[in-house]
Amino acid sequence: MSHHRRRRLLFTVGAAMLAAFATNPAAAQQRIADATVEVRSHAISVAGRLEPRTRVVHSIPSAGFVDEIPVSEGQRVATGDTLLTIRRRDDVLGLYQPVPLTARVAGRIAEISVSTAEEVQSGQAAVVILGTDGYVVETAVSDKDAFHVEPGQGVRGETADGTTVSGTLLSRSQEPDYETGLFSLRFAVPAQDGVRIGQFLVFQLPTDRVEGVFVPRTAVVRRFGADAIWTVTAENTLAAARVEVGDAFDGAVHIRAGLEEGTRFLVEPTGRERDGAPAPTPDGRGG
Repeated sequence: MSHHRRRRLLFTVGAAMLAAFATNPAAAQQRIADATVEVRSHAISVAGRLEPRTRVVHSIPSAGFVDEIPVSEGQRVATGDTLLTIRRRDDVLGLYQPVPLTARVAGRIAEISVSTAEEVQSGQAAVVILGTDGYVVETAVSDKDAFHVEPGQGVRGETADGTTVSGTLLSRSQEPDYETGLFSLRFAVPAQDGVRIGQFLVFQLPTDRVEGVFVPRTAVVRRFGADAIWTVTAENTLAAARVEVGDAFDGAVHIRAGLEEGTRFLVEPTGRERDGAPAPTPDGRGG
């Protein structure tokens, strides 16, 4: 390659690098952040279908014939509303008032299993009402996660159409299903907009909680066989701090020791840092 061609090539490469720095200022600078104390947690996904919190079967109060059924399946009823009336077997002349069967809970009628003029017996199941005051979800977790969750903790979930749902972990079984090894969990979900019986719901269930200093993974480098973070001193120079790294949480790592709250550090070291060198400035100089 001729001398002039090499000069043209070097000029072209240099111009391209300058253009890259001009169009991407972040490439020409290093971000400095302050170490802060945060609370983070891991989570597992558990899923199940929404069931009504209450399902009440209403039975025939006395033997006779069904006189009237003023309600229908799917209808909402209030506590005390008449579901049906029963005429006594021996009341051929209609001398007695029919005996009413009334709703014990407010909700929606799921099933009517008798019909008008049908002969019925005392105690026979007649009407099922699903309560509308809330829902429950039953699911299961492995023994590895079962004892990292506690009844009473709040949870958040999401339906298939993206509706966010809040709830509470009601209970955890005292022993597993010995065939599967899974522990049962039961969640309570209050009535809320966008939620209905039978929906599939996925909960994100926190399994642990860690409070401490967290930094981006990129801030931790290997130096002389140990983990380290490039910190910025009060004199605005660089100093490598040896650190003890803990668990990772969504792109960040927990620093168990070696980095105090409030300490400034380099978020993305370049690999060219050295102890005592000037810390980088917003224009990319130093370091």
